[in-house]
Amino acid sequence: MESGIVYNIQRMSTKDGPGLRTTVFLKGCPLRCLWCSNPESQDFQPQLMSFENLCVSCGACAQVCPNGAVVKTETGYNRDRSICKDCGACVEVCRSKARVMSGDRMTVKEVMAIVDRDNLFYANSGGGVTFGGGEPTAAGDFLIELMKDCAKKGYHICVDTCGVCKPEQFRKVIELADMFLFDCKHMDPEQHRRLTGMDNLLIQENLKQALSSGKDVHIRIPLMPGLNDSEENIKAMADFLRPFGKTDVDVLPCHAFGASKYDALRIARPTMQAYKPEALQEVLQLFKKHGLNVTIA
Repeated sequence: MESGIVYNIQRMSTKDGPGLRTTVFLKGCPLRCLWCSNPESQDFQPQLMSFENLCVSCGACAQVCPNGAVVKTETGYNRDRSICKDCGACVEVCRSKARVMSGDRMTVKEVMAIVDRDNLFYANSGGGVTFGGGEPTAAGDFLIELMKDCAKKGYHICVDTCGVCKPEQFRKVIELADMFLFDCKHMDPEQHRRLTGMDNLLIQENLKQALSSGKDVHIRIPLMPGLNDSEENIKAMADFLRPFGKTDVDVLPCHAFGASKYDALRIARPTMQAYKPEALQEVLQLFKKHGLNVTIA
């Protein structure tokens, strides 16, 4: 039985495709976007998250930690990330839920048992199942088997992807998907590498595959002040999409969500600042100037 690491399953979602949906978040992403609001999605293995603001200083975690990784602070207990092995022993004894694990290994059967609970809502609302991440295609055959099961049951399937996937594997995803939410971060390969850790040559190849497939593809642009909102980049996006008849894009302006997750993982927060309203409007006018119709997602 295929299995993979799932870090969240969100039922009754209304933001990840049409209708009422169940969104399955698969853990692991090959990119390291500077603005990532879900840092717990990046690593491919389960991780401990320690929310110090929820700690009641009972000390139970320190008593059970096999590696001596628990650290006493002025406000509670946290951890030394260089020692912590993410074993989860402290999670079992934390009554205040200050310590949680991000990611559980699940089989296709276990995931589908949750997905199937809301099948009537999918049918009545025009909804279905969305696979997100992390990067869902990085789960390989685990994703494919989940999609096959959904397809057999007639569920509408949406894939929320950054497009980093071997083309031959991505073709399997295209065959099973009804819809894509496809991130477009930067058109210049070197700038893309600077912002995410990888160039975008593979991503653009897969985006062309998706746009040529006849499937419903929604372009989503995480818009970051001073990083990918230049007129040059917006024009390049418009020029890339125009031959495919694609003029509608969803824009996700920079926000400060996710800061507590960085703290819980004991890693540095992103430094981006949200747009001021007038600055955002100026950027949105650039999309209009180059023939792109924008929806704020």
